[in-house]
Amino acid sequence: MDNSNKMVRVSYVGTFDDGHVFIDQTDPPIEFPCIDGWMPPAFVETVRSMKTGETRSVRVSADEAYEERSDERIIEIPRGKIPSDLKLPVGEMVNLEDPTGQTFPARVIEVTDEKAVFDTNHDAIAKALNFTITLLAVTDLDRC
Repeated sequence: MDNSNKMVRVSYVGTFDDGHVFIDQTDPPIEFPCIDGWMPPAFVETVRSMKTGETRSVRVSADEAYEERSDERIIEIPRGKIPSDLKLPVGEMVNLEDPTGQTFPARVIEVTDEKAVFDTNHDAIAKALNFTITLLAVTDLDRC
């Protein structure tokens, strides 16, 4: 079986080594081209050789997981731009909104009278990841 260069639909659950679920992509499942770069390499390699209906587990080492931590994803916002009644407990996750209205998760890492500092790096960065993947469908990629 070789699903390379095909469109695949999978459902999967991702956990850290301690068993904590960081993503449950079972409802809805996702579709992506089974091509390098769309998912971590070990994930793609596993899906390449699966049969429709098959479930497999794969471990993605920390050095090949999603991305590296980046200081560029640390955001400082002046306290004057944050509603004064908004609670910002250090260590908690909050949703920030960009100027277009798009929201994204961030962890509160510091709060002072002058600023609030948020870390928008994903929790899965630089950690080993475990995936349980079920291949639901395989179709040919549309050719343009």
